[in-house]
Amino acid sequence: MTSQLSPAEIYESLEKTITGYINALDGYTDEQFSYKPAEDVWSLGQMYEHLLLSANFFFLANTLRCLEQRKGQLGGEKNQYGDNLYKYNKFPPVKLKIPEVLRGPEPVAKSMDAYRIAFPKVLEDAKKLIEPVTKDAGQYKCIQPAFDWLNAHEWYHLMEMHFRHHLRQQAELEAILKG
Repeated sequence: MTSQLSPAEIYESLEKTITGYINALDGYTDEQFSYKPAEDVWSLGQMYEHLLLSANFFFLANTLRCLEQRKGQLGGEKNQYGDNLYKYNKFPPVKLKIPEVLRGPEPVAKSMDAYRIAFPKVLEDAKKLIEPVTKDAGQYKCIQPAFDWLNAHEWYHLMEMHFRHHLRQQAELEAILKG
């Protein structure tokens, strides 16, 4: 099963979500943005960095790899987790832990101004992919560690779902800051 949303519809949702993240920056102090409520909980800044890095070096990169037909293969299927993700158009409403073997170093947050610049660039890069993803036949796929084989459209949609998934974390961190 593939996503029912067109790349243009996916982009529209992505733009709305990312714009919300950008606007939220105006409501944080530098101290709030870097505050870690617990050792195993990210700060807002770390969450923003995670979103930025995963958008650029995972989601957009793999969308392009599929479009350019490199570092993947023709064909392949999603596993049950991947099927459900696209069936429901969202991540499950649970906290997800990246498996230790896939986990990199803790994200190191940049300044809030850095995200005011970087997040619009993500949108700019994503917008450029609407047409190529729309035209892609969807046969060439790259592996996703949790969901198996995804095509360009699915990688593109996964980025949008990932940004939405972290809204819950953002709300939890904001609630902690408000005490």
